[in-house]
Amino acid sequence: MFWLQVSTLVLVNVLIASMLLVRAPRAQHAGAGDGALNVWQLIEEVEAERQREAESTGRHCLNAETLARLRI
Repeated sequence: MFWLQVSTLVLVNVLIASMLLVRAPRAQHAGAGDGALNVWQLIEEVEAERQREAESTGRHCLNAETLARLRI
């Protein structure tokens, strides 16, 4: 029984040591590539979209100059 406990203890220590010393290759991120956007570009796109949505484009929002051109 004693030798079983000693061998188990040794095997556990060998396993821990091997896990600490031999590391598996870690995955690495590749480059972003073409067409990748950074945070600032995304923020600019969202702001531009908000501005487009805020601008009314219906006929009831035409200004006087546009109305004058349409009444030709």
